[in-house]
Amino acid sequence: MKNHLGRPIVVPPDKKAAFSKLTRIPEYSWPAVMLAVFVVGAVIAVDVLALSGYILLPIACIVLSFIYYWFFSVMHDSVHRSISKDKKLNDLIGQIVTSIYAPYASLELFRWAHMEHHRFTNDEADDPDHYVHGAWWSLPFRWMTIDIYYVYRLMINDKPQAKGVLKQSLPYMVIGILIVVGLIASGYGVEYFWLWFLPSRLAFIGIGFSFFWLPHSHWPNKDYELRQSENYTIATAVRLGKEWILNPLLQYQNYHLIHHLWPTTPFYNNQRVWKLLEPELRLRDLAVANDFQLVADIEFSKNASAEKSTTDTRGVTS
Repeated sequence: MKNHLGRPIVVPPDKKAAFSKLTRIPEYSWPAVMLAVFVVGAVIAVDVLALSGYILLPIACIVLSFIYYWFFSVMHDSVHRSISKDKKLNDLIGQIVTSIYAPYASLELFRWAHMEHHRFTNDEADDPDHYVHGAWWSLPFRWMTIDIYYVYRLMINDKPQAKGVLKQSLPYMVIGILIVVGLIASGYGVEYFWLWFLPSRLAFIGIGFSFFWLPHSHWPNKDYELRQSENYTIATAVRLGKEWILNPLLQYQNYHLIHHLWPTTPFYNNQRVWKLLEPELRLRDLAVANDFQLVADIEFSKNASAEKSTTDTRGVTS
């Protein structure tokens, strides 16, 4: 298998301005900000209605599960600091969203784990998201406990950076546990179960499937070397077709390859970057899924030699 890691993806001169506009961090990512306002407001409204007896707790649980699922894009873009150039505002928005459905976790916990995933994509030893792959019957349980696994992995990691993240995350863990214990001790255990615990676990199943497993569903694959360190463009899949439904359902992560190539791209621009650079990307080996295909097919480029490199080995030439 050819290794194209050493050859950057060349952005043609006539596309550079558009590419820069699509991939740079905005002053304020208004779609992400408005999504954050909507989902936080929706959670508060559903909780108030349920606690006031206007809707049944099981119904509230189902609604909250769907709402929590939409938290992903806000948290994910804040992890990459793509919501705003104002880092404090970016992290505040991300932490608020994170605390609602994972009150024991800091944004830095998810940022640390996610950056490890980006650095070591599809590496069994170092990619923390290897956890979401396994026997088919175990997948829902893996997906619903990915946040707990991140905490475990952080606690057993002896690297200085991990220790720093653990120290920063401990107050969130302690406060989150105390809140849960306090609610149960105060007689709100049933409400806690229906309005937080169960919907958050159901949402993590959806998040685990759509954003952790599906873009890398072609891995592990014993027939090909799919580690990012060996071939950058087939480590992560791109899903083509049915955008009218898959864009909203997958929150534009059907173009997850674009996110791995240029992580600061706001989520709603992923498809636009693909459309802009599709001719250049087609010169590379790709993992491509079509429509509702679960596992991507590996498409090896026959024209890789047509592209000439001019600069570094990561990302784009200028």
